[in-house]
Amino acid sequence: MEPTNDNLQQQLKSLSDRHSQLGQELSQAAVALEAFGTPIGEPMLQALVKYNRDFAGVQQKLQSLGEPTAGQATSVAALERLCQTVGRPPGDPASEKAIALLDRVLSLTHGDQPDFAPLQKAREQARQLKQKLAIAPAPEARELADNRHPLAVLLTLIDSADTLDDERWATLAETVETAFGKALAVAISRGKIAPPSAPPESEAPPVERKTVNPDLVILEEPGSTATPPDVIIVPSVEIPQKPPTIDGKHIVFGNVPIAGKATDPAPTGLASVGLRVRVHLHGLGDRDFGAREYAGTRGQGRRLEAFQIAIDPPVPGLEVRYMAYISGVGDTPKVSGGQRVGEPGKNRQIEGFGIELAGPQAANYDICYNAHIQNKGDVPVCANGQYCGTRGQSLRVEGIKVWVQPKR
Repeated sequence: MEPTNDNLQQQLKSLSDRHSQLGQELSQAAVALEAFGTPIGEPMLQALVKYNRDFAGVQQKLQSLGEPTAGQATSVAALERLCQTVGRPPGDPASEKAIALLDRVLSLTHGDQPDFAPLQKAREQARQLKQKLAIAPAPEARELADNRHPLAVLLTLIDSADTLDDERWATLAETVETAFGKALAVAISRGKIAPPSAPPESEAPPVERKTVNPDLVILEEPGSTATPPDVIIVPSVEIPQKPPTIDGKHIVFGNVPIAGKATDPAPTGLASVGLRVRVHLHGLGDRDFGAREYAGTRGQGRRLEAFQIAIDPPVPGLEVRYMAYISGVGDTPKVSGGQRVGEPGKNRQIEGFGIELAGPQAANYDICYNAHIQNKGDVPVCANGQYCGTRGQSLRVEGIKVWVQPKR
């Protein structure tokens, strides 16, 4: 390998070693900024500036070595892939597949312990192998490409946890345990090892409709059977006594719940109801969401292992209750708002659930919810205690969406 490429590898290793810790510190600083208005400290700002400067420096060097796309690279992994092609002809297919697998191993993190030693051991082995394959093909490339190398087996355990039978799981876990220690195999079985969380998938784009005025936006509630066909939302406008229409479309002024007949007057004197929804996702741990936010993933094979819902801020005379069907356990008892249902970390998935309101104010509201189910996708909206999901079919819930709206 050319000395220049050696230097690039060292710089990339430096970036790779720094970005995880720097990201965690920045995340903590962002929480303090949002919650208390605490400014980000000067050392953190300087560290961010230096990281960005070093990243840009590697981009410029790669461009000077004949990699014109380096300026569009947005991650260390992308820069590493470009660095592998500098000064050498394209490698054989096995090496290319092996390097892609090694990149995935290098992206793995432990959900609770950023410096988890057994995982760091596997990552270091992946880094060394990647540098070796960047110089010339090696026997390990074929083992990786054929999923026989312990690093490839590690990825198989993470990717296929829900589909492997017990015998196959035990065989693969023994391979990982022999290569990297029992602690790593246990952490994988508990869903603690995963790639960095992907950004939440966006909802399906709304159907485009022509509007009379470009400042008017037509909104529809996805999947709701109670949604009127066309509702135009005009923010910050005084409500007239009789809702007008534009080309036959009802106009609702302000951010009101979309439900029932659009021509019915909205209920008066009812408090708006906010929710705090916390879900525990396989490989990602606990994540918090609000009302009408999709809480989970789609198409990543991650099971929902537990959830808890609370009215936030509290509304006097109103509470939420819920239950779930857990694989291998069955229906749970109903619990009150804020309590957890599910068994996180035990390889048990939630297959369905029901949510209802209780208290003197419950008769004035509907609680609505739907879910994304394995092999079924987004299911229709349920409400007021209806069961959402399946039972005993081994189909995991991957995400839920919940909201409360006044009755009309």
